Amino acid sequence: MDDFEKIYGQDLAIEILKSAVSKEHFSSAYLFSGPAGVGKKQTAKIFIKAILNKNQNKEITKRKIESNNHPDLLWIEPSYVMQGKSISQKQARAESISMKSPPQIRLNQIKEIIEFLGKKPFESEKSIVIIEDIEKINESASNALLKTLEETNTGLFILITQRPEKLLSTIRSRCQLVPFIRLNDHEVNKIIDKLENCEKIDDIPAEKIRELIDFSYGSPGRYLINLKYWLSISSPLRQKLDIQLTNKIELLQLAKDITDELNIEQQLWFIDFEQNRAWNKERNSNMVKQLEELRKQLLKYVQPRLAWEVTLLEINLIN
Repeated sequence: MDDFEKIYGQDLAIEILKSAVSKEHFSSAYLFSGPAGVGKKQTAKIFIKAILNKNQNKEITKRKIESNNHPDLLWIEPSYVMQGKSISQKQARAESISMKSPPQIRLNQIKEIIEFLGKKPFESEKSIVIIEDIEKINESASNALLKTLEETNTGLFILITQRPEKLLSTIRSRCQLVPFIRLNDHEVNKIIDKLENCEKIDDIPAEKIRELIDFSYGSPGRYLINLKYWLSISSPLRQKLDIQLTNKIELLQLAKDITDELNIEQQLWFIDFEQNRAWNKERNSNMVKQLEELRKQLLKYVQPRLAWEVTLLEINLIN
């Protein structure tokens, strides 16, 4: 089976890449640009597998790529610096490490790329560098990357981004654009039906599932994230969040329950979710504004319980 067939709704992107593979004519750099969760990373893996497995056992190549253990592949992602050590955003998420500053692509990572490209490919004709969330690159790293793109010989770059406008125009101009688009409801549902972890949603009402899908904006990957966040909330708290409380004592207790059970990341996700629901269902701009103010308070490290108490009481008063 053609692995590209596993990618739904990205016909133009797949056509560009399949043409390059069939003709064995590759650009030195590609810019995979589009919304989060619509298949950019999965497509990148399929594309590089088609390039790297030319003279190798396909299953071995696939395992090496999936485990990020191929000698001719370097995968770079934004990182944090903690106590002088670099921590990838993936590792920080996995270990629930909370950072005050956002992750970045840093100059030392571009130097790592230069060193990697300075060596001859070990198993393939090309060395491949993938940079995930390239829009998070800092200024010094961006300038160094531009120079590297200009001088690459046997290297092939894949830059993955949601925000191409944040890149230097000179970097964009050196890449072949591979556009990814939001999926329609039919395509999203088709993918969701195939997902193994959908069996976990039996206790979630159909209306809530619909809200989580709507909040995914045509992105199956984002739907999985939304589902993960909703399932991480205990059933008792979920029930309280779905009830229109009006009693002040109950509202104050809800603020306590939210901040006792949910970390800041979960609270911020729930604010986004409620804003989306308030606008789509009721066009309730006042509630959207109140929740936006709550988000700002939480990001300023105001005492979370107090911020929630004030917001819930004000929303109840307005409504």
